[in-house]
Amino acid sequence: MAHQTVGVYSETAPGERRVAVVPAAVRSILDLGLVVVVETGAGCAAWFPDADYARAGATPVPRAEVFDTADILIGVRPPNVAATHRFRAGQALICLLRPLCVPDLVRRWAEQGLTIIAADLMPPTPGHAGPMDFLGAQERVAGYQAALTAADVFGRGLSGPARGGAVRPARVLVIGRGPAGYEAAVTVRRLGAEVHVCEARRRSCADITAGVRDSDIVIATAEIPGRRPPVLVSARDVRTMRPGSVVLDTTTDGFGRVVELAEPGTARVVDPGVTVVGDDNLASRTPTGASNAYATGIAVLLTHLVHDGRLSIDLADPVQAELVVAHHRDILNDAVWRRILDGISLAGLP
Repeated sequence: MAHQTVGVYSETAPGERRVAVVPAAVRSILDLGLVVVVETGAGCAAWFPDADYARAGATPVPRAEVFDTADILIGVRPPNVAATHRFRAGQALICLLRPLCVPDLVRRWAEQGLTIIAADLMPPTPGHAGPMDFLGAQERVAGYQAALTAADVFGRGLSGPARGGAVRPARVLVIGRGPAGYEAAVTVRRLGAEVHVCEARRRSCADITAGVRDSDIVIATAEIPGRRPPVLVSARDVRTMRPGSVVLDTTTDGFGRVVELAEPGTARVVDPGVTVVGDDNLASRTPTGASNAYATGIAVLLTHLVHDGRLSIDLADPVQAELVVAHHRDILNDAVWRRILDGISLAGLP
């Protein structure tokens, strides 16, 4: 029986620099009896040249060949709509899909006979650890980068003077206690800031308005998978901050926002001189580390999906039961199916 082919496609979303499989992970995939093809240039933005993939045993090929020949397509984000016209029945797609937010696309692809595997549906493991904690791994990178970005925009240094003086450390409010919030808090604390962390629910953080008012920097990381995040920082809250303050929202990706004034991919100054930044793609600012973490998880995930060199869907496997959204034209995820029945779709693909 012929072994199947894994195809790694290039990311096309604006500013996306990650790649789903790195050269170091290729050998683990080959050991499962699979063939690996990688779209030419797919890893270049993350500093993984085609030559490194070739040395690892993968074959760089044009984009059309990836979609035409691969039995298992792997990406970080879903492929753009133009690419999905090349899907064929029996292919499988693995990516960070956010299926609850795009049920119309899930239905369309399921009708094409695509097996859909949403890596982001993997439940977080205790301590936000584990190679298949796909979202947790990417959020930790994003939280680290959020702290650096906010500090850079703030531009005045986060720590007080080394010896005496009247300058106080910057006050930073981090909203969200998930992996991104934790990493952001740890990083700004290392930079010398005074840090306060708030849970991303109003009922457990009734003083969030006061926290914003008293902060020099607010980092909002409160993403809720599959649902619109709540607006926790209003325009009125932002306008109570001091001139020169910074608010960074990591959730502005078209599915909602935590900061009312934040817009995707923008940094703007609002009255009375507060810089509001919206950036949902912070993990791509550290593409090498983020790609390595993602690829490690993919290599482990494939051990649950592939037997004797072929994809083998078995919903008795607890990992597959969590991640397989559609198979044989059936929607298997009850929550996604309810979204389809309700006609809910929060966003599509470019």
